[in-house]
Amino acid sequence: MENATRIEITFKSGETIVYDKDHWDDYAYDGKAVIIKNKGAWVGIYNFDSVFCVELKP
Repeated sequence: MENATRIEITFKSGETIVYDKDHWDDYAYDGKAVIIKNKGAWVGIYNFDSVFCVELKP
């Protein structure tokens, strides 16, 4: 989704972490973790075993 301005990560525990447009510009999944990036730097890394879903929001 090219026009996503927010990314939400919801964990199996029910907790949700939100990154707004100024705090992320890319993300990745390497098979074991969800990685949130901003200007090339990793700003968040989450073990996928704990993640329920990752959503891109407009």
